[in-house]
Amino acid sequence: MSNLINRLNIGASRDGTYLPTLDGWRAIAITLVIFAHGSDSISNALNTVGIYFDFSRIKEAGLFGVQIFFGLSGLLITSRLIASEKKYGSISLKSFYIRRAFRILPAALSFLAVVGILALSGILPISFGRWLSSLFFLANYTTATGSWYLGHFWSLAVEEHFYMMWPAVFLVLGVSNRRITVAIVIALLLAFWRALDYKFQITGATPAVFWGRTDIQGDNILWGVVVALLYADPIWKARLNKLLMLPAVLPSLIILMIILETLPGLGWKLAFILLTIKAILIPLMILGTLINSFRMLSYILETPIFRLIGRLSYSIYLWQQIFLVWNESSIPNFEILQSLPFNLIAVFTCATISYLYIEKPFISIGHRIAAKII
Repeated sequence: MSNLINRLNIGASRDGTYLPTLDGWRAIAITLVIFAHGSDSISNALNTVGIYFDFSRIKEAGLFGVQIFFGLSGLLITSRLIASEKKYGSISLKSFYIRRAFRILPAALSFLAVVGILALSGILPISFGRWLSSLFFLANYTTATGSWYLGHFWSLAVEEHFYMMWPAVFLVLGVSNRRITVAIVIALLLAFWRALDYKFQITGATPAVFWGRTDIQGDNILWGVVVALLYADPIWKARLNKLLMLPAVLPSLIILMIILETLPGLGWKLAFILLTIKAILIPLMILGTLINSFRMLSYILETPIFRLIGRLSYSIYLWQQIFLVWNESSIPNFEILQSLPFNLIAVFTCATISYLYIEKPFISIGHRIAAKII
C-alpha cells in the first residue's frame, strides 16, 4: 500500500493547492458508484452461499455518487478560477482549457479506444452512434442505441459542458456579486425547467435521455459554484465559517442528506424540490469538512486509503463500467471478469495502470504547457 501511495504521489501538488479532504470525497462518490453498479455481482455471490438480500435500493446510490462529483467539480473549479484571478489579476482561458484537456481526454480516449476495439470484435454490444456520441461528449443527448458499457459517459458529458462554458462566463461577468447572482438565477431556472419539462413533456425525451441531459443536471454543479463564490466573499466567508464551525451543523447536514436519500416514494413536486435541496447540501457538506479539518470526518477522509481511492477515482469511474455490470447487461465472454472478486480486481488494476501511465504523465504535460501561457 505504501509503495503504491508513493508512486501515486498522494499529497503532492504542483501548485501547492492539494486538499486531501477532496480526495476523500471523491472516494466516497466512486464507492457509491461501485456499490451501485456492482450490486448484482454482490447479490449473485451471496446467493451462492444461501444469503439473499434486496439490492434494488443500492442501485440508486450510484446517482448520488455522481451528484457528489458534480458538486465537488463546481466548488473546486470555481475556487481555482478565483485563486488564479487573485494571483494573476485575471484568468487565462487557454491555460484552463489546456489543463482540463490533458486531465480529462487522454484517459477517456484510451478507454473509448479499448471498448471500440471490443465492440468491433463483437465482444461488447456498442453501436457506432453511441460510441461516436461518447467521443464528442454528447452521450447525454444522443438517441443512438444505448449500451451499458458507455452508459457512464452521460455524466462525463455534463462535466465537460460545464468546463467548456463556466470559465468563459466567469471571465465575462467579472464582478463577484454579478457572478453569484447569475449562478443562483441559472441554477433556479434549470430546476424550474426540469420540473416543467418533466410535467409537460416539452422535449418529449425518454427518461434515459431526460435525466442525463446537462440542462436537467446542470444545477447540481452550479450550486457548488455558488458556494465557492460565496466563500470567496469576505462577508459570506465569515458567515459560512461561523455556521459550519458549529459542532452540530456538519453532522446535521450529513444526517439530513441521508434522510433525503432514503425517503420512500414521494410526489413529483416534492421530489423535485428535494433535488434542489440536496444539490445545495452537497457542496456545503464538502466545504464543512474543509473548514473543520480537525474533526473526525475530515480525519477519516484524509486517511491514505481514502486518498488513494480518490486519486484513482476518475480512472475507476471509466473502467468500472466494463466489469461492474447488472445481470441484464452481462455478457458470456466476460462472465468471470464480471463476477466477484475478479471484477473488483480488474477495475483497480485497469484504473491504476490508467492513472500511472496515462492520467499522471498527461496531467504533468498539461501543467507544463499551461504554465508557459500564463
